[in-house]
Amino acid sequence: MSHHKPKRLSADFAVLLTQHGKESVIGPVLAGDGLLTLRHTDAFDTDTLGTFSGEIERTLSPVDCARHKARLACELTGASIGLGSEGSFGGGPLPGLVGWDQELLVLVDLESGLEIVASAEGPFETREWEATDADSLRAGLQARDPRQGWLLQTDGYLDKGLLGAEALLQSASRLFEQKTGCAPGEGDPFPWPLRIQPDLRAMVCPERQVAIRKAAENLRERLLSRCPGCAAPDFWPDQLDFGLPCGGCGFATGCLRQRRAVCAHCGAEECYPVEEQFADPGRCQICNP
Repeated sequence: MSHHKPKRLSADFAVLLTQHGKESVIGPVLAGDGLLTLRHTDAFDTDTLGTFSGEIERTLSPVDCARHKARLACELTGASIGLGSEGSFGGGPLPGLVGWDQELLVLVDLESGLEIVASAEGPFETREWEATDADSLRAGLQARDPRQGWLLQTDGYLDKGLLGAEALLQSASRLFEQKTGCAPGEGDPFPWPLRIQPDLRAMVCPERQVAIRKAAENLRERLLSRCPGCAAPDFWPDQLDFGLPCGGCGFATGCLRQRRAVCAHCGAEECYPVEEQFADPGRCQICNP
């Protein structure tokens, strides 16, 4: 694939709609080699599209939500290129056992009609935990990234963006007063185990910031990967063809045979076969039914 500055974008800047600080993560990646300058708008409350903490339901799929944000960025600023970002949690190869984060970036160029969907996904290690008193809360925080924000949520009570032990303890005190009508005594154990959940908003979630940066790197590569026929960006091998022949009987298996890049503009195509010529017979439904 050819790596040069794409010529099909209608402007040299894009506007990102976010109120969670993602511009500081994405902007430097896209600015490399003068590729694309990122501008930022927070003129729309993106939390109205849904929140990780659940007080506002998410009704759009992650890709539709990112696309909607990208188009809103254009509408709000008059820009021709908008960028939307959305994360989702769950799924992965071991659902329920290993946390999984998928980050999407959708770039929409209204003038050229170009849309690029970039992504990154992988394990997500930051988990919720419990504390029974102030000492166990402080001890628990020592084992966790100090930049990670936390939230307390129970029975209508929600407090976000809690950084450090004192912020968590003050919130726990407010929660106690709300439930009992009196302040907790100094050093008393919590009347119930305190369930402390990660705040998944990007500006207080370092692990998400790493994944968002990887999605930005994927977007950058897609912008640089040009069609050999028409030079449009996003000539990317994300079409998957299965049917790698079995090494024992030659039957087409469910294993990946090749990846294909197909240009959305002119239809040009290139194939990228996998390194293996044959699949393990153990993956064959004839040899290993």
